[in-house]
Amino acid sequence: MTKYILHGGYTSPDNELNRTFYEEIARDVPDGGTILLCYFASKDEDNSRRFQEDSQKLREQSHGKTFKFILASEEDFSEQLKQSDALHIRGGSTPKLLGILNKYPDLKENLKNKTISGSSAGAYAIGAYSAFHDDESGGKIRKGVGLLPIRVVCHYESKDLPPNPEALTSLMEMEQALDLVLLKDFEWKVFRV
Repeated sequence: MTKYILHGGYTSPDNELNRTFYEEIARDVPDGGTILLCYFASKDEDNSRRFQEDSQKLREQSHGKTFKFILASEEDFSEQLKQSDALHIRGGSTPKLLGILNKYPDLKENLKNKTISGSSAGAYAIGAYSAFHDDESGGKIRKGVGLLPIRVVCHYESKDLPPNPEALTSLMEMEQALDLVLLKDFEWKVFRV
């Protein structure tokens, strides 16, 4: 069974919701297991700070287990996935992330029976559809990779990064057979398929 954990955004602040999010990622990874940390959505070239931050938070919430951490690279991503027990996709630019993830036709197959977490852009990529946060979309919705058949809204009711109201309305009215998942900043939810 594959476990997906979707996070509403802003994983950096130290708070109870973020601590339990990292604990949930670590929960099913075996002692000595491998966690692949993915920053394809990042606008920065150097993600060493994010890598250190996420590694530390996962170690702190591991209940004494030890993990190996790998920094995801576009060149080796498929092979890295095969070697990993979990994948964490951090937020940033959703269009950039989708552009990269859509290059891997075997992505869903390589994620079977693993723990997959996505925060903000990562959650949007996992879902089937999401609402834009900026006006580049003209209020339209965005298609994700579709690993889960859901509609996703991150940063719901956020003061800092709310979804485009027009896009949110469009998303709520479309594909109503798909569950609508509304995640406020720091909130997270687990799906098992």
